Amino acid sequence: MEDLPQHLILDILRRLTDSADVARCRVVSKTLNSVSHGIESITLLCSLSRYLKSRSPDTKSLVPPFKSLVASSILSWRSVDSISIGIDKSLATSCEDMEEDESEDDMYLMDVGFVEEWLPRVCDGLKALSISDFWVQSCWRRSDVLALVSSCCRSLRELELKNAWLSVDGLTPLPTLTSLTFEFIRLDDEDLSKICTCFPLLQVLNLRGVGGLKEPKIRLPDLRSCQWTVSNVPLSLAIYAPRLVKLRLKCIKPRSLILETPALTDFNLSIVQADDLQVKDLISLKNLKLDSPFLYNLITAFPSGGTVEKLTLNTEFSRHVGEMINVELLFKTFPNASSLTLGPGAWSRLWPSPGGREGSVETKSLKGIVACIVVSHMDVAQSFIASILDKCTNLSDFTILVHHQHADSNLLSNLTKRCTADWPRLKWKFGVFKEATEGYEFTGGWDIVWQRQAIKGAR
Repeated sequence: MEDLPQHLILDILRRLTDSADVARCRVVSKTLNSVSHGIESITLLCSLSRYLKSRSPDTKSLVPPFKSLVASSILSWRSVDSISIGIDKSLATSCEDMEEDESEDDMYLMDVGFVEEWLPRVCDGLKALSISDFWVQSCWRRSDVLALVSSCCRSLRELELKNAWLSVDGLTPLPTLTSLTFEFIRLDDEDLSKICTCFPLLQVLNLRGVGGLKEPKIRLPDLRSCQWTVSNVPLSLAIYAPRLVKLRLKCIKPRSLILETPALTDFNLSIVQADDLQVKDLISLKNLKLDSPFLYNLITAFPSGGTVEKLTLNTEFSRHVGEMINVELLFKTFPNASSLTLGPGAWSRLWPSPGGREGSVETKSLKGIVACIVVSHMDVAQSFIASILDKCTNLSDFTILVHHQHADSNLLSNLTKRCTADWPRLKWKFGVFKEATEGYEFTGGWDIVWQRQAIKGAR
């Protein structure tokens, strides 16, 4: 390997995901040691196996403390522009079953005393910092790491903190910061307002599972992308961001939701209910996803959707649906949508009420439909397709996804034959979907298992 050009050796070393492996390479040869100093990014993760060895009486003495390993490794680097330390997924998913002595702090990574050992000595050129703490040791300790970071990392652009209880005491302005991510973070009272004030040029803000806020307000004039998963039930939520382009918001039942985001083009809203929904005209909105058990109320409360081109609707699926969504209302609210995706719950809500009469509203803009259906009878599925096609005069593509519990080969085969025979001008695709495990992501509540395009004349 020493015969390779140094730039190739450096490229290989940069591909190592754990900087502990880079440190091992350094002791192999002088060449690797010399070339490795060109790496400016450090990643150190504590695995579940390492943690268990550090707790076992038989191996505890053989495993150096993780915090000491982190500090010594960082300080051994000549130049650092990115640091990522924390616990890997295997340990994170196992920590709920662990019983920890409250006196333990050997994995408390946002301990200010620990971070002070190395951060001030590498902060000058630091552009990105990520710390993922060990929840069972950090959740009951209030950390002042934010104040330390803001005071010494004057060139920092990206900051990511996970699994901790944070304080904003002593927080100072850091105008260089453009990206901030908090995940499973506790903030007290109106700390979010102070964060917005001290980080005024944020362009990316991700808040996943941030709890403890009562009436949070986001005021960021340069914000372009925001993902906010609210983990508790605050009294109100408000976002004032004139340049915000992409917003993913997941919350439960705030009394009021206020959005002043006129530049928004991509909006994903998952909400149970809001008594007071104040959304000013979204004159640039192109891509809209709505997920709510009260989908009808959400659509009727929504401002004009005349600019929406891609529309996705989802809600809780129930075989006993009381609240129906009128197809006419849908096309009136979103008259220019060219793409419509219906989750399994939304599909069931589009059925006309018993005894209802068909209206005259049609849409010429809609070109493609993706529909997730929960059905075990062919006639029901075919009736739904026919009712939609009567309203969509220019439709060209139709995708039917059947729930995996009902997706037997005979159903899909018969559905394919009937659809391609009755509506031969359309391009048909058929597939199977299942419920998704969302966590803190925005998956729409379902995932495609498989999908194929229908071939005329094929069995």
